[in-house]
Amino acid sequence: MGSDISLSKAVRSNLLSLQNTAEMMNKTQSRLATGNKVNSALDNPSNFFTASALNSRAADMSNLLDSMASGIKVIEAANNGITALTKNLESMQSTLRQARQDKSFQTQSFEVSDLSKISLAGGQFGDLGVDISLASATVPGVKAELTTSASTAYVGPVSTSDSAAGAGARTLLTKTGIADTQTITVAGVTVTASTANLASDTTFAAAIQTALDGSAEAGKYVVSVGTVDNAGKIIIESVDPAAAAPTVAFGAGVTQAVKGSASFNYSGVPTSVSVGGVTISTGANAAEFVENLRADGLAKGYSVDYDAATGDIKLTNNEQGGTAPVVTGATGVTTVPVAAGAYTTEVAAAKHSFTVSYDGKTADISIGGVKAGANALDVKNWQDATLASVSAQLEAKGITNVVGKFDTDGKFSLVAKTAEAKTLAVSGTDAVALFGTNGVNTGVAEKSELNATKTVDKFVELINRDHAGKVRASNDNGKLRIENLSTQALNVGVDINGNDAVVGSKIEGNSVRANLSKQFNELRDQLDKLADDSSFNGINLLRGDKLKITFNESGTSSIDIQAKDANGNVRGINASNLGVNSLDAEDLDTDEKIDAFLSKLSSALTELRPQASSFGSNLSSVENRQSFTKNMINTLETGAANLTLADTNEEAANLLALQTRQQLSSSALSMASQQDQAVLQLLR
Repeated sequence: MGSDISLSKAVRSNLLSLQNTAEMMNKTQSRLATGNKVNSALDNPSNFFTASALNSRAADMSNLLDSMASGIKVIEAANNGITALTKNLESMQSTLRQARQDKSFQTQSFEVSDLSKISLAGGQFGDLGVDISLASATVPGVKAELTTSASTAYVGPVSTSDSAAGAGARTLLTKTGIADTQTITVAGVTVTASTANLASDTTFAAAIQTALDGSAEAGKYVVSVGTVDNAGKIIIESVDPAAAAPTVAFGAGVTQAVKGSASFNYSGVPTSVSVGGVTISTGANAAEFVENLRADGLAKGYSVDYDAATGDIKLTNNEQGGTAPVVTGATGVTTVPVAAGAYTTEVAAAKHSFTVSYDGKTADISIGGVKAGANALDVKNWQDATLASVSAQLEAKGITNVVGKFDTDGKFSLVAKTAEAKTLAVSGTDAVALFGTNGVNTGVAEKSELNATKTVDKFVELINRDHAGKVRASNDNGKLRIENLSTQALNVGVDINGNDAVVGSKIEGNSVRANLSKQFNELRDQLDKLADDSSFNGINLLRGDKLKITFNESGTSSIDIQAKDANGNVRGINASNLGVNSLDAEDLDTDEKIDAFLSKLSSALTELRPQASSFGSNLSSVENRQSFTKNMINTLETGAANLTLADTNEEAANLLALQTRQQLSSSALSMASQQDQAVLQLLR
């Protein structure tokens, strides 16, 4: 519609000028309002896109600053942890130094003699402990010793070649006179005879064994048939050599053997009597006469029974099948002849007997045998019982310095307790059979290595020489004082006279050091807890976590931070990795052990310091990069601003000029319009 209107050249020119001025004013006002002279790519494509790239990079780097700030806090948390760990380790050092300075060890004093034996267990000696005697501080002498001569282990005596069980007491049974259906009782167990089991000694022995094995007496007896010394007899032997021979009773109807006997009354004894051709002194009364008969009976093999109330005397042959003793000179002699039948004979358990002589004293020794079917444990129990029995028999006769022992081969020895120039000898019934022809041995006295002369001082010198650092000994007015250099209780046994009469006592441990060990362990536990608590935002460098901090927007520049050992290997920081172990109270027993722990703590502190330095260096690097990034952001944003920001002073001046121009253009337009109005007046 504008084309339908005709404007004069002057008006059109002024109108165009006014429009341009208005457009320029709008642009200037926009710059003043936004502060930018380039607000879009239309304003200045080159500057707009360059500034946009710079601002984007600045924004990316600004985001990295947050990561750096968080990383700095992670490093600071780790550094706080290392500082706390260092102080904790120093506290542990202080605890150990306090323990080292403490010397409140407990003591106790004891009476001792040259023969005393002292045992120390617990404390620094452990459960096995040690035995201490002055004999151990001598130039080795030779103890008098006698050992069984056989090449095999000694297991005591065996009764006879007929023995099936070993050395136990036994009852010998002759079954003659026992008939079918008749019974005998063996150790309370009834055995019924039959035609079948009476067929031979072997079958009847088997029947007895079966009956015993099926009763409460099972395992206590072994039944066999004699073939050498006891041919024709059934042997019922106790398995345990300490047990008595089994009792055997005959049931009703059994024909029992009768031993030959002769009976008479003391009233019929004249002035001269003989038995078996040997004259027996009648003595002054019946009692003396009976004693003379018994003395003769020991040699002739008969027993004597005497009834003091009636004066009746009976002489019985000790042997089954033996004839009645022949008595002459007495009146009213009644003879009972031998009669065949069943009978028993009891035989005592076998014993080895010999006499030990030492230091002017003698003791008769008797040793029983091991039980039948003995296993290794049975033999060991028998050895222990035998040694106890031999010691008791020796000590009963005043021989206190000789003991029995069994070596690893099972041989038995008699040994003097101490090496001294005294003779040990055996003699008697079984001496040669057991020990051979060299049943005599003389020891060589030992010579003391100690310089002290008094008994207590000898023990002091010996203990302080051989057990220094574990206990300390001193002379307490004639008593031996022992100081327990341990946190654990020390058990002390003192056998004053060396005769196994041990008196035990306890010396308590150092309670101060023991309590300090607990304090040390509590501090040690804090090492791990401090390390575990040194985290920030879920990252704990002391646990070995990795902290990665990116320094540029492309990710090509970054730093990895982790705890490492001296060799550069990744390793968390805790008590174990620092080599700080918990300790037991006994670890503080000696200054040397305490020094070893102090050395470990020093090493731990030495390891912490480089790690703290490393974290400090990392922190410095990150903080430096943080400062650099801030400056870079400022540079980028300033550069972008230089490309896009408007000069407000200039733009304000421009606006003022444009406003003036606008006013001038409006005036010019008005004047141009007045010319057109003049034409209008002509038309009126």
